[in-house]
Amino acid sequence: MNKMDNRSILAIVFCVIFYLGYSQWLAKKYPKQPTAVTPVGEQQQGGEHPNASSANTASPAPAPASASATPGAAEPVRLSPADLKLESDLVSYQFSQESGSLTALQLLKYKAENTATSGPTELLDGPLSLQAIIGDKPAAPFTGLFFAERHDRTLKFWRDQGDFRLTQEFHIPEVGFGADLKVSFTNISNKPVELTGGLLLVESIKPKKSTQILGIIPGASRQRDQIMYRADGSTEWLDIEKFCSNDKDPAKLDGVPINFVGVDRHYFVSVVEPKAKNGNLRMDHGHSDAESCQIQIVNSDRQGVVKPGDTVTLDFATYSGPKDLPIMEAHNPELGTAMHLGIFSFIARPLLSVIEGFQQVTHNYGVAIILLTICLKVLFFPLMKASSTSMHRMKKLNPQMQLIRDKYKDDKAKQQQELMKFMSSHKINPMKGCLPVLPQIPVFFAFYQVLQNSIQLRHAPFAMWIHDLSAMDPYFVTPLLMGVAMFMQQKLTPTTGMDKTQEKILMFMPIMFTVMMLTLPAGLTLYMLTNTLIGIVQQKWLYRRLEKLEPNPV
Repeated sequence: MNKMDNRSILAIVFCVIFYLGYSQWLAKKYPKQPTAVTPVGEQQQGGEHPNASSANTASPAPAPASASATPGAAEPVRLSPADLKLESDLVSYQFSQESGSLTALQLLKYKAENTATSGPTELLDGPLSLQAIIGDKPAAPFTGLFFAERHDRTLKFWRDQGDFRLTQEFHIPEVGFGADLKVSFTNISNKPVELTGGLLLVESIKPKKSTQILGIIPGASRQRDQIMYRADGSTEWLDIEKFCSNDKDPAKLDGVPINFVGVDRHYFVSVVEPKAKNGNLRMDHGHSDAESCQIQIVNSDRQGVVKPGDTVTLDFATYSGPKDLPIMEAHNPELGTAMHLGIFSFIARPLLSVIEGFQQVTHNYGVAIILLTICLKVLFFPLMKASSTSMHRMKKLNPQMQLIRDKYKDDKAKQQQELMKFMSSHKINPMKGCLPVLPQIPVFFAFYQVLQNSIQLRHAPFAMWIHDLSAMDPYFVTPLLMGVAMFMQQKLTPTTGMDKTQEKILMFMPIMFTVMMLTLPAGLTLYMLTNTLIGIVQQKWLYRRLEKLEPNPV
């Protein structure tokens, strides 16, 4: 028994000696990392050290997850994908701890495609980085594992760079398309440091190609992603494909009020709004190829000298949602300018309001477009009447005018002079024939902008085969019917005074318009078809009435 006890004791002693020796060997081979020290100034400000436990935070809600894990942690601890996902009732945000960026930004109430099985609209082509940056020049985003922690609806990322701790903190409210972003710079050195810093926005975008023929319309926006910013009271757009093919110096704006900057995605926008408004804006591009282009945007300003332990915080708001005027203007009155309605926006806005009013009654945007077209035809009827009256009288007087042409066929100047004298004596103005057309040109362009840009008409059905008024008619029925109707209307229009060549050119117009309308939104061709049919009815009624009121001149 004693022998067994002695052997047991010796074995225990041997194990203890082996353990102590092995521990010392491990300590020499894998030395412990030094623990970061919280600056005194930061503690006085209630600042939070990135390695502090969640129990020391000012948030009343417990932290579901923290990448700082325990005090003195040398490396970030990874959060789970669930902890890196935040949602409001309308938007889902998925973050990445590797780059402190957004990897998914989905609009939950808007389908990506006009199908029953379609998922929500994804606004991002690639990761979107929103990072604190030191300096004022566009640059590639920092990539590496951030420290991170989640507190209820707030997600915080931070890292150290030189003399500063750089932090970006996202807060997602329960409702709406907006979010709050804070970027901060804490001096972690023991000396005062001058700081120029701000926010870096980096995103890789796949430029969309436009197939719309009416891209030639003045001020018309096409279905292409664009960089959009509002600075110094003016909203500007930069086509991303053209922007990325430009190797010149980056676009610069210095010392001007900056309201927002971001990406216009045709029916949707994602923008960042500096609360301070002032500062500098730099826009450049990084790697670009045939598939994608990396845009780099910096909003920065000189922050002055930051004392040891002090923190400079910059506040931003974001909006990621539809280009819906009431929603955007409720979020930020200036954001309504992101609705790009072209040079005829003063006409387009009322048209959109009237369409929405009719839709609330009819519950069908196609019917609303038809009712609006009828209202416009009634509004322009006095011009239509004046034009038809003038053209009808010219038709009746054409035999006498033809005699004048024959009489002075060898003297064109004299011929025109006598014709003008004849028309003046009979109170005929050939320009009146153009009166109904001229006001409809800006209305047509404004209507085009409304139908191309209004989120209300996206995926809005009309009837039968037309399931999306913002897309072209899939079977080309409405543009072909419009072409036939235009041809009939052209036949009704007198061609008094025109030679055979001019008549042929005029008769070719319906064909040209039909081809042009093939790829335009079904809502626009519906407007043109309705407008032409009502015009035919008006012309027939007016000509019959004029035949009774104005007999053939003597």
